[in-house]
Amino acid sequence: MRFFTFHYMTYQGLDAQKAIEDYGVGWCTLPNSECDPAIMASNYRDYVDQAALADEVGFDGVAVNEHHQTPFGTMPSPNVMAGAISQRTTRARIAVFGNALPLRSNPLVSIEEYTMIDLLSNGRLEAGFVVGGGPEYYNFAKAPTIAREQFAEGLALARRAWAEPGPFRWDGQYYQLDCVNPWPRPLQQPHPPIWVCGVGSPTTLEMCAREDLGYMGVNVNTGLADFAGQCEFFRKSAERYGRQYDPAKVGWLTHIHVADSDEQALAEFGAHAAYGGYLTRGFGGPAKTFYPPGHLPPDKLAAWERQTRETYTAEPMPGEPPLMGTPETVAERMIERLKAFEIGNVVMAFQWGSMPHDMVTRSMKMFAEKVMPIVRREMDEYLDHRYPNRTQSELATGMASK
Repeated sequence: MRFFTFHYMTYQGLDAQKAIEDYGVGWCTLPNSECDPAIMASNYRDYVDQAALADEVGFDGVAVNEHHQTPFGTMPSPNVMAGAISQRTTRARIAVFGNALPLRSNPLVSIEEYTMIDLLSNGRLEAGFVVGGGPEYYNFAKAPTIAREQFAEGLALARRAWAEPGPFRWDGQYYQLDCVNPWPRPLQQPHPPIWVCGVGSPTTLEMCAREDLGYMGVNVNTGLADFAGQCEFFRKSAERYGRQYDPAKVGWLTHIHVADSDEQALAEFGAHAAYGGYLTRGFGGPAKTFYPPGHLPPDKLAAWERQTRETYTAEPMPGEPPLMGTPETVAERMIERLKAFEIGNVVMAFQWGSMPHDMVTRSMKMFAEKVMPIVRREMDEYLDHRYPNRTQSELATGMASK
């Protein structure tokens, strides 16, 4: 069982409620004149310190992701941040969940940068790829109707560029390259573990099962029953393609907060959750036009907006007991969910909204000391029994590269 911290790296210098009242959105068109660079620099220092702390106290990995033109997630280049974190950590895996391939001029850009991170970290990279959200296609003036086809070709090119000695030629529908020959090569051979990050699309789940790739569920406002269904679909898909299901191939992203009492944990999280909730206005509500036509089917877009409006409030996780409370409460609830999912990776956002650095680090330390050993022991025994041939190592090489 592996435990990752995850970060949105939210800019904390706004009056978020006023910003939304003034501009209506927290994505794409919220003026960047609202950004104080000195505050952002301070935020970055805190966030990198949190990644270093995760390495120090025993988390298996730290994870970052990609967003553009929003204070909600200030990592337009998660690869830059991963490179920085590689120099502040020595043991933890460094996961980028992920690079949005259709937004890049060429998938080889991601391959070359990922290889550098793998070398800088002495072979600790976990390489994630995503299609990217609707606001990103709005920002980059990209056609979302071809995004998934372009993503599939870009991922195939990336995998071949890592696995096959170059130079070779690539003649595809979206990419035509006379010479594919990326230098240098990664330490992890044939390439770092590959993850595809998604929000539950059956097409994505089936592709990961068919191609023996990791699937990381990154939609934190998906209900527990919905994500359990995604996991079951992945397991059945793997069986259809003649593969034995391995819990190491699936991960789940969630919010979490640990404190001395359940009441304290909920109060602390609730005091800062609204900040993040306001800034998600770009995925739902008045900013729905930032999902360009063709990015999602109408029924999926409607469901997404409904979930966003219902979930991103001051309440931690409406309708479901949140992973917030004492170590005992969090451990019990986490074990129950992980057993229902039957997965081997949990990715946790300890920082959310305006939550200050000292509160985040206190929660991380309590989890590492009092929750992680209990959950790891219980889940390792459970998964060993359910899947005796599952991946047992720390996945230093090749988890999704078979």
